[in-house]
Amino acid sequence: MFDIVQKNKTLVQIVLGLVALGLVIGAGVTGYSAMGGADGALVKVDGKSITEYDVQQATNGQPISNEMRPMVVEQLVQQRLVLAAADKLRLNPSTTQLQQAIAQIDAFHENGKFSAKRYQEMLAAQQMSPAMFEQRVRESIAARTLLGAYSVTNIVPQTTLARMARLVGERREVQATVLAPSTYVGQVAVSADEIKKYYDGHASEFKAPEMVRVEYVMLSRQQIAAQLPVSDADIQQYFETHRAELLGEQRDVAHILFEVPKDAKPDAKAKVRAEAEKVLAELKANPGRFAELAKQYSKDPGSAANGGELGVFGADASLVPPFKEAMFKLPKGQLSDLVETQFGFHIIRVNDIQAKSTFEQVKPQIVAKLQGEKAESQYRSQAQAFSELVYQKADSLKPAADEFKLPVQQSGWITRQGAQDAQLNNPKLAEAVFSDDVLKGKHNSEAVEVAPDVLVSARILEHKPAQQTPLETVRGDIEQRLKLEKATKLAAEAGAKQLAALQAGQAVELPWQPSRPVARLGEQGIDSATLGAIFHAPAGKLPAYVGKDVPGAGYVIYKVVAEIPAPPLSDEMALRMRQDVARTYGQVEVAKYIDDLKKSFKVEYRKAPADAGNPVE
Repeated sequence: MFDIVQKNKTLVQIVLGLVALGLVIGAGVTGYSAMGGADGALVKVDGKSITEYDVQQATNGQPISNEMRPMVVEQLVQQRLVLAAADKLRLNPSTTQLQQAIAQIDAFHENGKFSAKRYQEMLAAQQMSPAMFEQRVRESIAARTLLGAYSVTNIVPQTTLARMARLVGERREVQATVLAPSTYVGQVAVSADEIKKYYDGHASEFKAPEMVRVEYVMLSRQQIAAQLPVSDADIQQYFETHRAELLGEQRDVAHILFEVPKDAKPDAKAKVRAEAEKVLAELKANPGRFAELAKQYSKDPGSAANGGELGVFGADASLVPPFKEAMFKLPKGQLSDLVETQFGFHIIRVNDIQAKSTFEQVKPQIVAKLQGEKAESQYRSQAQAFSELVYQKADSLKPAADEFKLPVQQSGWITRQGAQDAQLNNPKLAEAVFSDDVLKGKHNSEAVEVAPDVLVSARILEHKPAQQTPLETVRGDIEQRLKLEKATKLAAEAGAKQLAALQAGQAVELPWQPSRPVARLGEQGIDSATLGAIFHAPAGKLPAYVGKDVPGAGYVIYKVVAEIPAPPLSDEMALRMRQDVARTYGQVEVAKYIDDLKKSFKVEYRKAPADAGNPVE
């Protein structure tokens, strides 16, 4: 994401689907109909599937932890429920509402006015077409309409607001001192017996793993492809078919959209088509009226006001397929016939065509592509023959190397956990070379696929059994480890004693760090329990002292030197706080409403989300 995520919250709420009531709406919804009914459904909501694809869409393809996954799935369930309820109540926004919502987004403004060019550029930067964006806006408006009633509560007593303001706004000024274990290392000693006892008790930590070195042959589709000839005629034909993507063509496009509602009846659709054909005839007679007629007829809120101008798109643009296909077939300046998509009928015009590359520049790319395609069938047949040969001639790799003209290579050390050579670092290959047939029988391994379309067969050159590392080799490391453990314990004991002395009012000389303010709602590096103790200290009896043993850092003592009262509750702060409290109340009501929706629309979990509290149906 770029800066608009930080600077334009209204846009982000729609693009990412965030609703102020705390519910995620919109992200990932596009995938439901496409994936509906798939065997890989994680959950089914009202008969429609939520799949792993939807989870990836909702997280922008970013990996998520197993702990986070149930939360994302449950948010997707909530999205489906809310949108299903909104659709059932016919809360879909009108075209006018959609246009107004988009026109009000500051991110799309230039000089205080909506800019179609900026609209196109910002959506393109997020790899999103106007149609995709507008669908998400529709869904966001429908969801807000449905849930808006839960955010109107403002009945929050002034006394409650004042108390909250005092608690939230109060800060404490603290100084810290750290009793680091390194300070105490010189005070401890470790005996030979302690080192031996630790060594014996942690023997597995000091064991060199079993290792082998192998010789191997590798058969890959890439090797086969590099040897295949490609004719000039084939190269030229491929170029003509794919020139837009190969040359990095950028097309400056305009269109006029004649919108057809999804639920339109045939006669209504025919009426829209007739109007579109009439306008197309006018344009063919007078192409110069394109901008004028786009402003008059187009129902695309992002481009109509700008004469239908959509902006510049490349071959990788996320556009609906019929529109994209038609756009890249048009010569410069020519009008399309009517192009039908799920949004209605389009008249498309290509204003300009620009290319970033030349034929000579992309020719090597074409050759590699065609070689790869030709090599696919050859690789399959050769892979089968390769696998059979290394098995039948199991006493040597030379027959396979000679037959397929492959070099016999040698590896670095391989353990059961992996290999030094990146191309051999494959668990299946490790399993194969440590099998009895290869390790003890001295035979070739089976042909193992170490990467897509890459086969390897190996045989043992050298074997080292697992060995215990001698004590003398690791004695120094063990000694330092035990010293640090003892020093850490001394630091904690000394810190606790000094804290007790300070709390008893005794004078203790310590190197205090400069003071800094800390807030009640969380400070980096201070755990919640310690933070609570800092604010629990009576403001009338300062300084106060709080201590904590911090793993890896030592013992930390905090000196609370002053209370910093919360600033007075201004009208603006009171309003913002009242809105926050009302929003919190609204979130509680939304949660109850979602539970009710689960009773109205069937929700079937393949596996119940850990935190969702929903039984598997």
